[in-house]
Amino acid sequence: MSHPPPNTFGSQLNVARHANPRTNESYACPNQATDPQHPGTRSDETILTHRTDTLDADDYIARVQAENASGQCFICELADEQTTRERETVAYRDEHCVVFFPPWPRLYGYSLLAPRRHVTNVVSDFSENDYLALQLRIHRLGRVLAEITPTERLYVFSFGSMQGVSHVHWHVAPLPPGVPFREQQFAAVDKLEYLVIEKAEREELAAKVGEGMTGLGNRS
Repeated sequence: MSHPPPNTFGSQLNVARHANPRTNESYACPNQATDPQHPGTRSDETILTHRTDTLDADDYIARVQAENASGQCFICELADEQTTRERETVAYRDEHCVVFFPPWPRLYGYSLLAPRRHVTNVVSDFSENDYLALQLRIHRLGRVLAEITPTERLYVFSFGSMQGVSHVHWHVAPLPPGVPFREQQFAAVDKLEYLVIEKAEREELAAKVGEGMTGLGNRS
């Protein structure tokens, strides 16, 4: 499969600075282009900041465990075009997967990708071909996110629990440039603080992700 030329997934998102919720400071987050001082970034960046809020962990745990105990699966609801949920934002669906934004993103562009059918074992519930089809879509999603959001490192991992959110899913999270080393890796995603992104901006970002995913799918 050939690689598309750069900047083919819609207009760039110039997010230059994010709040650091641990220190209430901010750090530079240049967009992707051609700043000679920072390869892969641009110097004509526009600064957009997002305020942060704190997730109520006890409320979240109680809710997901109650939903799990009742047999409710929010990912199955998101996979169904007939279901509309307010908390999450769906960016893309095809015959294999659904891509959506969580309501409490720790990083800008933080996305989740899940199979449309309800499965709970991250390897053994898939045939080799089905698993590879999902990994292909994770690869596409990572390419799209790195194209439209400032990304120094792309994190890809699968979490979940049989006691809550048992539906298999993968997290695809772009770490922006400028994050101090101690705040990278697990520290970047394992925290209660999250970015508050308004609905209009989430929907704009979702449209770009969907466009990019569809474009890469059409090229394969």
